[in-house]
Amino acid sequence: MSKRLLASLISATFLCAAQIAPAQTDSPTVATVNGEIITESERDTQSEQFKARGQDATDEQVLDELVSLELMRQEAIKQGLDKSPAMAAEMKIMYARILANALLTDFTSKIDTSDEALKAEYEKQIALANAQEFNASHILLDTEEKANEVIAELDTGADFAETAKKYSTGPSGPNGGDLGWFDSGSMVPEFSVAVAEMEAGKHSTAPVKTQFGFHIIKLIDKRSKEPQSFESVKEQIGNMVMRTKVEEFVKSLHDAAEIEKN
Repeated sequence: MSKRLLASLISATFLCAAQIAPAQTDSPTVATVNGEIITESERDTQSEQFKARGQDATDEQVLDELVSLELMRQEAIKQGLDKSPAMAAEMKIMYARILANALLTDFTSKIDTSDEALKAEYEKQIALANAQEFNASHILLDTEEKANEVIAELDTGADFAETAKKYSTGPSGPNGGDLGWFDSGSMVPEFSVAVAEMEAGKHSTAPVKTQFGFHIIKLIDKRSKEPQSFESVKEQIGNMVMRTKVEEFVKSLHDAAEIEKN
């Protein structure tokens, strides 16, 4: 199942089930339209939909809308509009979407999103990330040949900052190639991989090619990146837990089913 479809199921708006499913006879009747009843439960459900859209309506206004819907439903049936394949398909999909939304609402209500559970997930994500920050300088050159020549100079003891000022074509050149502190996500992949593999105090032994040219990198220092506080990412963690659990649930339904596609 695509994440797009899954998201639409989770966020689907409840529609008036009275149009596609039998009325709930265990709920008190609030109106009868040509012999068809409208229940208190249907009125309350419709009222909640008004509130979800930010609209205020009295019980009488909600009931008037339901009466109008019922009259139009009956007229559509008289005209045979419910018999077309397209309408039958739409009604089936709508009914399935409502039930799927109810299922997922019930399922997510049972997911543990207590602070204790979310903190455990927070610690897990921090451990998995093992995020680092790097302090480095670089010299950017147009050709690999020139980069190798500059590396040879550095190997003989040339000062990296002065060499960067002399040769680098990048904007940091006048500052001795200083890039300051950065995390791996802020650099292009080739550069990030090279820095992560370097030893502090050393410079590149071979040019690092990226879309910008050929880099000679000097790693000054590295450190563990300070993670965001739990409170600042609590909502994101909660959403991630919900999304992951729902995806796993829907996948389990797929795995247990016999599905044939023609």
